[in-house]
Amino acid sequence: MALRHAILAALSRGKPRTGYDLNSSFNDVNDRAWHASPSQVYSELTKMEKLGLIDISERNQRGRTSYIINDEGLEELRRWLLHDQPDHGVRDDAMLRLLNLWTLDAADAAYLLDAEVTFQRQRQFSLTHLLSNWEEEREDYDSPVWRSRRALYTLWLRQTTLTLDWLDELRVVLEHPEIPVPDALEGAAPARA
Repeated sequence: MALRHAILAALSRGKPRTGYDLNSSFNDVNDRAWHASPSQVYSELTKMEKLGLIDISERNQRGRTSYIINDEGLEELRRWLLHDQPDHGVRDDAMLRLLNLWTLDAADAAYLLDAEVTFQRQRQFSLTHLLSNWEEEREDYDSPVWRSRRALYTLWLRQTTLTLDWLDELRVVLEHPEIPVPDALEGAAPARA
């Protein structure tokens, strides 16, 4: 997936968005579909406007520019959805670190593991809050775009909960070498403290 398609998808919700708005959504802990830096977002918006995929809906005196998707952009988004194969490869810095905890001493490994648990718990709390207040915070919560988003956030909450369980099991693997790994990962490990 190119950043271009992530931007088109964000703009397809029908609401004008600034580069700042788009960048904020790409860096939201709850929205894991795409990450981009501000320079990447602004550069891509300029290219997309030149290609005729988006239009400027408003530019204020201070230069703040809002963009909307146009018919050509919507057609490109649909073409990408239907004809380009998805990239199932995942680059996950956190998992790469966890995969290599064995290279650290026990205290450093525990520190990194604790940091990941803290991050995942914050994500779990945030997603739970988001989903529990879904209808109160959106007028059109049952529209197709929000139904789809709600289903995706529910998936991410389930994945986060599963990740937290796995991190507990990984801790057992690291702290109790006498327990065979398959046993530690099947919940046969000592109870949580």
